[in-house]
Amino acid sequence: MRVISAFLLVVLFSSVQPKIIAQTAGEIIFSKQMIDSKNPANLTSKFEAGDHIYAFAYLPKTVTNLLKSKTAKKAEVEVFLYELKPPLYSYQQPSEMQLEVSAMWVSGSLMQQDRIPVDIVPAPEKTTAYGSEEIEYTKFGANYYGPVLFAKALSNLEPGEHKIIVKVNIHYTVVATGSFVISGNDFSPYENQSEKLNEVAGNFATKSATFPKAAMTDKKLEGEMIAALKASNTYKDRIKGEVLKLVIVDPDWTIRRNEVTGVILHRYIRATAAVKNSDGTCTVWQLITFQQDYVSNAFQKTKFDGVGDPYKIPCENVK
Repeated sequence: MRVISAFLLVVLFSSVQPKIIAQTAGEIIFSKQMIDSKNPANLTSKFEAGDHIYAFAYLPKTVTNLLKSKTAKKAEVEVFLYELKPPLYSYQQPSEMQLEVSAMWVSGSLMQQDRIPVDIVPAPEKTTAYGSEEIEYTKFGANYYGPVLFAKALSNLEPGEHKIIVKVNIHYTVVATGSFVISGNDFSPYENQSEKLNEVAGNFATKSATFPKAAMTDKKLEGEMIAALKASNTYKDRIKGEVLKLVIVDPDWTIRRNEVTGVILHRYIRATAAVKNSDGTCTVWQLITFQQDYVSNAFQKTKFDGVGDPYKIPCENVK
């Protein structure tokens, strides 16, 4: 019977085991698939136009320690995308041109981690960026920050090969960097991916949306507000639907005075309204401002003065 040495057994055994890659603090790794931070696999630094792009940032300390605050419940993590541009002349150095930046808010157990996921262009059905309780990208205008804007930025790349640099900032300091090369003749598919990701982000936001609680209750004033809102052009042109509920979100009126004379000009207060649309969906219209002019030592009739950005809400969440 042939005897295999203990050394040979070790060699054979180790050769069939999955390779566990140790990551370096301050490094960002990339893959076309979601990454298991404890056992990252299928890593790459080369992508083709249209590929999904996932990343994981390994930090020098936990998020809480990088913030230098043990009481913070949430941390702002800035994610920057740059393109490395070649120099115009041989004596110059390559330069970094910023493509996009987004603030990612992390909370919960991620605050105690020294590694965080950073989706660049994930698949809409497999993403940590949207729908997570511990990661949040806010919305500005029609688009959400994060992968929605990252994909849009990549869609504008010219045909050819591009080196993309990713940097993660916490507390005004770069805490992790990484880079990948992406090439192709047509980067426009990322525009479509951006739109799909934006839709997914909006759907997640709608499911978890809530209606604010009243800071002040005044049934008479609330009735005046609804009447003033419905009489406005904004309501007729944009809002249109059935007002289900209105709450006053300021605890009291705010007085505005003439800066020179100090004479009272008017007072204003804000409310939020839930509206049922003609298609059966519901929308919350935030920070609707109402004003009462001050004439002859008395405040006049309540007037509509403006409205903030709306957001979708399940009708059953209007409570």
